[in-house]
Amino acid sequence: MKRLSLLIVLVLGLLSAAGAISIYEIQYTNNPGSDNTYPSQYAGKTVVTEGIVTATNYKGGGFFVSEPVAGAYSGILVLDRSPQVKVGDRIRLSATVRESFGMTTLQDVQELRILERTHPLPNPVILTTSQLGRSLEAEAYEGVYVRILGVSAQGKSNRSRFAVSDGTGHCSVQLGTFAKAKPEAAPKGSSFASITGVVSFSFGEFSLNPVNASDIINAQPVSVQGRSWGKIKSIYK
Repeated sequence: MKRLSLLIVLVLGLLSAAGAISIYEIQYTNNPGSDNTYPSQYAGKTVVTEGIVTATNYKGGGFFVSEPVAGAYSGILVLDRSPQVKVGDRIRLSATVRESFGMTTLQDVQELRILERTHPLPNPVILTTSQLGRSLEAEAYEGVYVRILGVSAQGKSNRSRFAVSDGTGHCSVQLGTFAKAKPEAAPKGSSFASITGVVSFSFGEFSLNPVNASDIINAQPVSVQGRSWGKIKSIYK
């Protein structure tokens, strides 16, 4: 009897796993929809998917999930205030796909299981600022864990949003989207070695949203970048 029960559990588990679809399948579409926000082909349907939590405490109430290897269409926003979910959790959930203010999201979570704690985060996708600045291209990276390199602040900025460029074009960086990313103004000309975060869409614009203060790495001053410390160290020999 115990063997039969175990067999039933295993079979149900396999059937459940077979019914899961990838985040890529949920997000990818070539249909712009009526408002050019590229709604998911699964909109209104309940799906089962898995992923790694890349950010929590989203201001809209929720968290972001990514496939193990980040890339185009590999991330999605889950609008659910689950206190048990932490960054680095590998989870499996059943939820309904819905469009929310231009973003494809998972809502009305029916089941959420934590499969593994402290799983390594996917390597962020390296993009240029022009890729994030062009809506048609940025659409593929909605909800994706992304990094831009060697950028400087451009034009006017406010307390939470500013434009940056790596020389290829401009994109927007939004601070304060997550609780641990302290909003600070970025004066024009400020330079950053890198900025990492999750891409979101709001008010008709895509932006890169740092999750923690450590996601913003300031560039070294030019006077320091080429300095050799060898001679200074030799003084103490």
